[in-house]
Amino acid sequence: MSHISPAELSRLGKLAEYQILDTAPEKEFDEIVKLASSLLGTPISTVSLVDRDRQWFKARYGISGTETPREHAFCAHAIEGDDVYIVNDATKNPLFAENPLVTGAPDIRFYAGAPLITPDHFRLGTLCVIDTIPRDGGLTMDQEKTLALLASMVVNALESRRATLRAQHQSRMLTKVAQSMVALAQAKTLEDIGNILTEAARSLVVADAARFEAFSTRTVTMATRNVRGTQPPADVPWVQRGAALVARQSFAPATDKDIGFSGDKGAWLGLLIGLSAEAPKAHFQIWRQFTTSFTEIETAMLTDLARVASGAIERLA
Repeated sequence: MSHISPAELSRLGKLAEYQILDTAPEKEFDEIVKLASSLLGTPISTVSLVDRDRQWFKARYGISGTETPREHAFCAHAIEGDDVYIVNDATKNPLFAENPLVTGAPDIRFYAGAPLITPDHFRLGTLCVIDTIPRDGGLTMDQEKTLALLASMVVNALESRRATLRAQHQSRMLTKVAQSMVALAQAKTLEDIGNILTEAARSLVVADAARFEAFSTRTVTMATRNVRGTQPPADVPWVQRGAALVARQSFAPATDKDIGFSGDKGAWLGLLIGLSAEAPKAHFQIWRQFTTSFTEIETAMLTDLARVASGAIERLA
């Protein structure tokens, strides 16, 4: 996809929150696709999640592949609406007649996909059934209702899985915060403080990049840290954001919305550090790609660390 709309960025961010892509098969999802094929009489069914450039199958029945390019995905069309999306004969449909999944394996003719709609109305993918022969009559109303009901079961399974992961993550975060607070209290240099905060951001919010800047008689600027193993984004205006953060004169966490920055295809969080808002000791900035916002617990934990860092910097000043 050459251009990504703000709505699509938000959808991709929501999909990332579920931490489901490229995970191992799970019985609950496998059973749903088997049931879908059995009830609707199709040789193929999948739980398909539509990523930026691909559709990836969390569960599949009747096919061996795990993903296809998004440009070939029927499901990429199905997530554009809330209703079951039906193609009776792909060879006669101008959108799909030349599609490699139609002209070659798995020789799709009939397709029906029910979007997987989250409680906050993001469409992550579909539960779809596929046949290698056309179905001029499509699905009956009862069959459409059955497919939609099974899709809601997939969403329930996703939500349950997400809740479990979130609880595990929060437990790990609490442990990490405690460890980081001890490390900050023992920090011997400003560089140590920057390293501790950056590692905390990596663990607590799974950031893509972070930047720490301390102000003293000896100004110390930590280089932008690539905390995910990828090149730090060049399009994030760290210096401008830092200046806006200082001018804000508030120790409350700041986001793009608070200081008027936008358009960086991700979420930014800034924290002033120090004992006086009029003369802060430092600031810390975190950036995360394809995410609409930081959670309340992530923000609260980083804010607590900023308070402890304030005391550590005062001690070293």
